[in-house]
Order: sequence, then structure tokens, then C-alpha cells
Amino acid sequence: MKKRLVALMMMAVLAVGTVTGCGSDGTGGSTDTEKTDAVNQEETGTDSEAPADAAKDEAEPDSGEETEITVWAWDASFNGYALEEAQKVYDGNVKVNFVEMAKADCLQKIHTTLASGVTDDLPDVVLISDLNAPGYLMSYPGAFRPMEDLLNYDDFAGYKKSMLSYDGTAYGIPFDTGVAGLFYRTDYVEEAGYTSEDMNNLTWEKYLELGEKLKENGHMLQTYNPNDIAEFQIMLQSAGKWFTDETGSADFKNNEALKECFEIFRTLNESDYVKVVSDWTEFAGAINGGDVACVLRGSWISSTIIQGEDQSGKWAVAPVPALSVSGATNYSNQGGSSWFVLANSKNSEAAADFMAKTFGGSTELYNTLLGGKNIMGTYLPASSVEAYSVGSDFYGGQTVNADLAQWLGKIPAVATGAFSAEAQSALLGVMPEYLAGGDLDAVLEEAETQFEQLIQ
Repeated sequence: MKKRLVALMMMAVLAVGTVTGCGSDGTGGSTDTEKTDAVNQEETGTDSEAPADAAKDEAEPDSGEETEITVWAWDASFNGYALEEAQKVYDGNVKVNFVEMAKADCLQKIHTTLASGVTDDLPDVVLISDLNAPGYLMSYPGAFRPMEDLLNYDDFAGYKKSMLSYDGTAYGIPFDTGVAGLFYRTDYVEEAGYTSEDMNNLTWEKYLELGEKLKENGHMLQTYNPNDIAEFQIMLQSAGKWFTDETGSADFKNNEALKECFEIFRTLNESDYVKVVSDWTEFAGAINGGDVACVLRGSWISSTIIQGEDQSGKWAVAPVPALSVSGATNYSNQGGSSWFVLANSKNSEAAADFMAKTFGGSTELYNTLLGGKNIMGTYLPASSVEAYSVGSDFYGGQTVNADLAQWLGKIPAVATGAFSAEAQSALLGVMPEYLAGGDLDAVLEEAETQFEQLIQ
């Protein structure tokens, strides 16, 4: 395997330790960078295109014999729940074996397994975050089953197909969207003198001013992790920008939106109105414990927020704050993931049929997921299901799903490419120097050098 691809997979696994992706992982958190081991950088000498297993012993999807399909993913309360509901609507004899692990562990394990070339240890389906998917498809040609014969990709949000495609072929089954929102405690912000109208038209300048006013009433604005730049994804895409340009090269030094992200991060670092956390457990605890007024994340965070049942009726959702740069909006995306069927797994075809007929084609399933845990998919035919029009008691009667769906169509499109993880790792690597007072242009130039070294 080329060093560049090994580096890609290593940094992809390291980068998913930030508070991104689809909810918590249920076992310590998708934010816990301390739990993430670096991927072995040694050359394996193995062809990344694993040979097909001629000795597959697979029951046909319609044979009447129960077939067990193994799925690797994180977060039982989100992804495990979705698989349980999918099994209920599937018209076939399939049993889902959901294997839960931390997000970083899941992505590292599928990388390690594919690199080994041993197909006996493969799951039938793996969940991969959208930002990581291009790297896996590029690194392991032939490892994932193309799904164009079973799915109509025109039935899904357009940006999803581009993230699941490589070399002109679409892989994977699109799942959830990461349409971003500013989730906030209505009681706290009202004490600070802000109305719902104020919250729906925030700039980052006004948002940070809210932090000062909340502090006066004994509340924190949000969590802050000095080792986590998850919010940069939201801020950049809201302005139609990204860490890299259309060619996959670093877009650091002349990226005004990125510079504003750094400035905001330093403001938060120096403030006294944020709750400092170091991992997912502390992050979720600050939300459910009532320590913070606001949470800026993809819509998947709702499954964590609503676990604070004693706070029902005290939350609302607004569009994200806008940057000050040209082209900035109040709409963005963070995270989202998709299911991928392993081409050489034991029950690959049964898994493909199951995933295509549930996540790839069931409005009933998406109505259940949306109504049950605010899990919003990207399957367009499901956009008119009943759950969109139902107000949420937890969110004070707000039709949260309808609002998020409306914002989804206003998100600026960006080309994320295959090296987002490396870009974020390089930027995070220079952050201590910047927070210590370093010149922004100088640290961004240094980060660009580190990025180029990572992908060589």
C-alpha cells in the first residue's frame, strides 16, 4: 500500500476522535482522542483489493433460511436503534448482529481488517462517516460492493452520492444527514434577554456576546475542548469554504473563513463563559447536566440532548451563527454517515438486499426514526412523512424536523475531498502555538507544510 494511503487512513482514524460524526459512540464517545491508537504505519505488502472468497456459504435473501448479517458501527442509541427498526420493516428472513464499538475503533478496525486481506474477519456492513468514506474507497478498490444496481441515487440528497462515489461508481447506502443547528436552552437565553427571533438571526459576534450575558446569570455558553476543532467544519461550510480546495490541496493561508475560525477559537479559549471538557463523556455530561446553554452540532446530537428528560420543554433549535466573511450563511452541515456493504463478506448479497430495502427504500423506516429519535435521513421520498409535521414536546412544541429539513436545502455545497482528516490534524497540530500568541499567518503556513508531509 502506498505510504500516502497509509497516512490517509492513519490520520482519518485519529481525526474522528473529535466531537463529530453521528452522535456519541455509546462506549466513551466519538470525541475521545486518548482512546484512539495510531494505525500501524508499516507497509503491509498486501494488495488492497482483496480476492473474492470462492467458498462463500451464503443463504439467498429469499430462500426462507434465516441469514445473520454482521454490522459494525458506533452508538447503540442512534445507529443500533436504527438497525433494530430496519429489521422490523424488512420483508425477509434476516437477523442483524449489531457489533458496537467506539467510532475511532470501528474505523480503525475496518482499515486493519481490509489491509490484512483476510476476508473471514469482515463484517457484512460497516458504518463509515461521510468525511472518511472517500479515503476508504480510494485505498481499498474492490473491497466495497457497488450499490447502483439496487439503489436509485437520485432518491437521495445530491451531496451524499458524491461522498460515496469513487472513480465514477457509487458505493454505500446513504443514511443520516448532519444538517447543523444551534441547540439552546430557552430558559437560560431568556434570562440573558434574548428572544427566539434573536437566536434565529445570530452572527458569531452576537453569539459570543450572549456568552458574556449568560455568565452574568451563572450559566456557561457552551463546552470548549482545546483539542477539538469540530465546530470548524460547521463554520467553514456555512460560508461555502473547506479545509482543502477542489484539487485536494490545503486551503489555509488565504482562507479568510478559516482565519475567522481560528480567531473565534482563541476567543473561546480566553473566555470565562465556556465549560472546558476533554472527551465525549464530559461533553455529554455538560449538556444533560444543565451546565451549558448552547450546543452547536449536526442534527445527530439531538439523540444525546433528549436523554436529559428533566429538561423537556426547555430546548429549542435555531440556525447556526454566521461568520462575517463574504458569502457567509446561517446554514451548514456536520457529520453524517452511510452504510457500506463489504463485497467479500460471507453474507454480502443478503446484506445488500436488506440495506437497499430499508435504509435505501423505506419511507416507513424513516418516519419511525424521525419520530422516535429525530434521526433525519437523506432519502428524499421520505421528506413528506408525518413525523416532519409533528411538534416536539422536548423542544417546546417546535417542529424541529421540518425546520432542519428546510435548512438542509440552504447549506452551501463544498468539495470535501479525501484529505479532510489530514487537514484538521495539521491545523490542530499548530493550535497550541497560535493560542500561546503565535502569528496566525505564520502558524497557518506551518500547518500547510505539515499537511503536505502527511499526504506525501
